[in-house]
Amino acid sequence: MPLQFINGEFTMGSATEMIDVIDPATEKTIGEAPRGLEKDALAAIAAAKLAFSDWKRTSANVRATMLHEAAAKMRAHQEKIVEILTREEGKPLPENEEEFEWLATTFDYYAELGRHERGRLLPSGEYTQLNFVVKEPFGPVACIIPWNYPLLLLAWKLAPALAAGNTVIIKPSELTPLSTLYMVEHCFDHFPKGVINVVTGYGKEVAEPLVKHRDVPVIAFTGSVATGQRIASLASPMMKKLHLELGGKDAFVIAEDTDPEFAARALAYAALANAGQVCTSTERVYIPQGRSKELTEAIVSLVKQLKLGSGFDEDTDVGPMIGDSYRGKVEDHIKDAVAHGARVLTGGRRPESLSKGYFFEPTVITGVDHSMKIMK
Repeated sequence: MPLQFINGEFTMGSATEMIDVIDPATEKTIGEAPRGLEKDALAAIAAAKLAFSDWKRTSANVRATMLHEAAAKMRAHQEKIVEILTREEGKPLPENEEEFEWLATTFDYYAELGRHERGRLLPSGEYTQLNFVVKEPFGPVACIIPWNYPLLLLAWKLAPALAAGNTVIIKPSELTPLSTLYMVEHCFDHFPKGVINVVTGYGKEVAEPLVKHRDVPVIAFTGSVATGQRIASLASPMMKKLHLELGGKDAFVIAEDTDPEFAARALAYAALANAGQVCTSTERVYIPQGRSKELTEAIVSLVKQLKLGSGFDEDTDVGPMIGDSYRGKVEDHIKDAVAHGARVLTGGRRPESLSKGYFFEPTVITGVDHSMKIMK
């Protein structure tokens, strides 16, 4: 049974309840993780703070070796890691294989960067003086991870933090904790105790205590703008270092001389990777008025050919959304757009052929404007 990982030990901590992890393609429970509480966050902070005193003094070469070892273990466990990602998050297997390759490479990259980025000498106007910069770690870093790319976005926070000599407390999404806990057990088990800690549960119960605590000087978060604003408001009185990667409403502009089929293929990838659940996914498309008919027809034709299904099916192009509430939000935006004069050219509904799973047909809408929720 997956447990929280605090000070080198797997533990229930103060949790008395478990949170079910659901396969979004089948709606079946595939695992569970503890519903951690503030006491668990505080225990993880204490462990990370204690471990920091030794970890920051560990040579950059030793830390680099340990990061390379983590990458090697990831590659040894690739098949299982990719399977867990596909089950708990729903992306098609090829997309998770791509995420995995970025994952392992990130650890190798920062291993070497941490070995060399130790500081620099600066010229002085006085021959008797020598100026230099020494880069020092901050201390415990809170890594708050979303569900859409649970391991890649973890790697982009965890690897540089460790390479620089910081310790970490990871808070994975309650929707996708299994991949993180598997990695900790099988790929990070060689790190000294307390250097890497994981608390599981809901944001208000375990993430907010991390953000508020004075012994956590750095917060690295990927997620919604609203949550990012909340983190900034809680952390600003303590002047914490924040790394906030938030959502957007990304635009796709098609040039006048673009080939329609090429534009359609590029747009389908940009908009529908991970069922469109990416902070950089295309959500608005601007087409030259003089070519709107042929470009729209090419886009609609390609989107109609895309196959919905389980991420384990070889012919699946688009997997499920992560949960029913997320699908409901998309439906609400489409209904609002149609009520204000937009037209659905394809999709816009739940597929009749897939009664289980949080699937939603890839959708193309025209006649929208910036007053509609779907454009904001």
